[in-house]
Amino acid sequence: MNSVKYFCLILLIFLTNRSQAQEVWSLQKCVSYAQENNLTMQQSRLLIEQAKLNEQLGKYSRYPSLNASGNFGYQFGRTIDPTTNTFITKGIGGQTINLDAGVNLYNGGRINNSIKQAKVNREASEADLMQSANDITLLIATTYLNVLFAKEQLTASKQRLALTVEQEKQTQKLISAGAIPANDILDVDAQIARNEQDLVAQENNLSITLLNLKQLLQLPPDFDLDVEVPSIDWDKNVDIDALKLAGVYEQAVLTQPFIKAGELRLKSAEMQVDIARADLLPSVVLFGGIDSRYSTRSPEFSEMETELGGPIPVVINGNPSFLQTLGPVQTGDVPYFNQIKDNLGQSVGLNVRVPIYNNYRTKISMEQARVNIRSTLIQNEQAKQQLKTDIQTAITNAKAARKQMDASIKTVNATEAAYENASKKFSLGAINSFELSSAKNQYDNAQVESIVAKYDYIFKLKVVDFYRGKQITLN
Repeated sequence: MNSVKYFCLILLIFLTNRSQAQEVWSLQKCVSYAQENNLTMQQSRLLIEQAKLNEQLGKYSRYPSLNASGNFGYQFGRTIDPTTNTFITKGIGGQTINLDAGVNLYNGGRINNSIKQAKVNREASEADLMQSANDITLLIATTYLNVLFAKEQLTASKQRLALTVEQEKQTQKLISAGAIPANDILDVDAQIARNEQDLVAQENNLSITLLNLKQLLQLPPDFDLDVEVPSIDWDKNVDIDALKLAGVYEQAVLTQPFIKAGELRLKSAEMQVDIARADLLPSVVLFGGIDSRYSTRSPEFSEMETELGGPIPVVINGNPSFLQTLGPVQTGDVPYFNQIKDNLGQSVGLNVRVPIYNNYRTKISMEQARVNIRSTLIQNEQAKQQLKTDIQTAITNAKAARKQMDASIKTVNATEAAYENASKKFSLGAINSFELSSAKNQYDNAQVESIVAKYDYIFKLKVVDFYRGKQITLN
C-alpha cells in the first residue's frame, strides 16, 4: 500500500513539473520571437548595418586624408647618396620618411551624390526589413491558425467519441429492455472505433502543426510549446461585400514596404547617372607633404682652427706656413636625428585633373545607369501588377470563404436537428442503430466541414487585412 502511495506521489510530482515546464505562447509572442530570431530577419538587419557603413564611408570621404610612409634600404656599387645627391661607390644605407595630406576640393559632385545614394539605399534596406517582418508575421499567423484549427478539430473529435459512448450506453439499455435487437450494438461499436481512429488522427495532426510552428520559430523539436486559444471575433466590423479592389489596392500601395523599397531603389538608380557623370568633369585636390631622409654615409665636417683662432700652421722645408684654403675636415658621420632635421622638406600644391578621353568608359557607365533605371521601373510596375492580382485573388477568396462558412453553419444546424430527431426515434424504437449512426455521421461531417470553413474564412480575411496594412491579430 505504501509503495502505491509513493508511486502516485512521484507521478504527481512528474506531472506537476511537466505542466510547469510547458510554455503557452500567444500569437503576439510568437510573432515577436520570430522577428527577433528568424534568420531572414537577421540577414535583413545585417544589410541595414552594411548600408549604414556605406553611408558613413561617403560622409568621411569629405574629410582630408593623412598618410605616413617610410622605407629603409641598403645599396651596393655606384649609387647616389640620398642626402647629398652625389655618386658614391661604397655600400650605403638610406631611409626616407614621408607624411602626405590631401583633400578633395571638387570632383564633379561625386561625393555628395554618393552620400545621398547611400542614404537612399539604407532607407530601402530598412523597408526590406519591414517587409520581411510583415511576411514572417503572416506566415506565423497562418501556422498559428493551423494549430488552433487542429486543437478545435481534436476537441470536436473528443466530443463525438463521448457522444457515441453515451449512445452505446443508451443502446445497451434498450437491448436489455428488449426494445431493439442485440446485434444493433455492433453498429454503435463500429462508430466508436471510427471515432477513436479519428481522435488518434487529430492528435497526430495537432502534434504536426505544433512542430511546424516550432520549426518556423526555430525552436528545438522537444520544446514543450502550446498556444493560447483566443476568443476569435472573425466578423468584427467587417463588411466583406464592401471590400473592393481599388480601395484595398490604394491602401496596399501606401502601406506595403516593398512598394516603398522599389521607389527608393529607382531613386538610387537615378542618382547613379549623376555619379557616373562626375568622371566627365574636372577634379581639384589640395595636397601637401613633409619628407626627410637619412644616409649611413652622410659625412660631418668642421673647420680646423688654431687655439688663437687663426689658420692651421703647416711646416714646409722647416719653415712654418699658413694655408688659408685648408677648408672643412671630415670628423665623422652625421647623427640620425640631425640628418632628419637638416634634410626636412615641405611641399604644398593643387592637383587639377581634366578628363579628355577615357575610351568611352564614362559614357558607357552613364548609359548602363540609365538602363538600370528602365529595368527598375519595369520591376516596380511588375510588383504593383502582382500586388493588384494578389489583392483581387484575396478578396475573391475571402468572399467565397464567407459564403462557404455561412452554408456550412446552415448544414450543421440542419444535421443537428436531424440527429436529435433520429435520437428520439431511436429511443422509441422507431429506427434502428444503423439509421441513428447514419444521422450522427452526417452531423459529424457537417461539424468538421464547418470548422474547416470557419478557419478558412478567418485566414483569408487576415490576408485581406494584411494588404490593407492592418496589424494581424486574432482578437
